[in-house]
Formats: sequence, C-alpha cells, structure tokens
Amino acid sequence: MTTTARPLDRRRDKAGAADAAATRAEAAVSDIDHQLETIAHLTEQQRQALHRAAEERDRLKRSLKAAAKRRAELAKERKKAVAKAARARTRAKAAESKYDREVLADLVRREKEKDRAGSTAARAPRRSAAADPPPEQPDEGTQTARRTAARKTAKAARLIR
Repeated sequence: MTTTARPLDRRRDKAGAADAAATRAEAAVSDIDHQLETIAHLTEQQRQALHRAAEERDRLKRSLKAAAKRRAELAKERKKAVAKAARARTRAKAAESKYDREVLADLVRREKEKDRAGSTAARAPRRSAAADPPPEQPDEGTQTARRTAARKTAKAARLIR
C-alpha cells in the first residue's frame, strides 16, 4: 500500500499545492485589479482637478484683462478730469481777478468822489448832516459787471468741488 498510497499522496499534495498556488494567484490578480481601479479613480480625479485648474486659469486671465482695460479707461478719465479741473481753476482765477479789479475800481471811484466832495465842502459853507445828499448809486454797467463776476466765481467754485 505504500507504493500506491505514495503516488496518491504525492498527487494529492501536488493538487493541494496547485490549488493553493491558484488561490494565491487569484488573490494577486484581485489585488492588481484593485490597484488598477484605484489608479484609474485617482487618474480621473486628477484629470478633473487639472480641468478645473485650467478653467480657473482662463477665468483669472479674463479677469486680469478686464481689470487692465478698466484701469486704462480710468486713467484716461482721470487725465480728462484733471484737465477739466485745471481749466475750471483758471476760469475761477480769471473771474476772481476781474472781480478784484472791479472792487478796486469801485473803491477808487468812491474815494475820488469823497475827496472831491470834501474839497467842494471846504469851499462852500458847511451844511447840516440832514442836508447831505444820499450816497451815489453805481451805474447799471458796474452793477451788471459785479453780478457777472459773482456768478462766474460761484460757477467756478461749484466746478472745483
């Protein structure tokens, strides 16, 4: 029985070893399949992340381009506003100068009248305070010039604010 049992035992042992090897091989295949699935899943996630990053890059580029365009527009508007403010300041100074000249001319005229009235009073006998004539009213041209200067000065002041 040893001769027959021996080949049978060897075959059983070989069959068992082959079965164990097949089970190990199947486990290795299963492990490799699992690793392939994991890598495929990671690859897909990374591909999606790359796509989102590319979309974000494009969005940021568009945003930068729009910001540069708006900056250029604002710089142009600022340049125009500075020029407009300078023109308004020049007009305001000119109006103020005209107003100053008009006030000075009015003061000179009043002083002359006062001086002339004083020299006439020295020659003529003194009158009572009740007999003094009312103050002279400026002529229509002077009044118009004052109103125009005041209006232009006010307008220039509004433009500057």
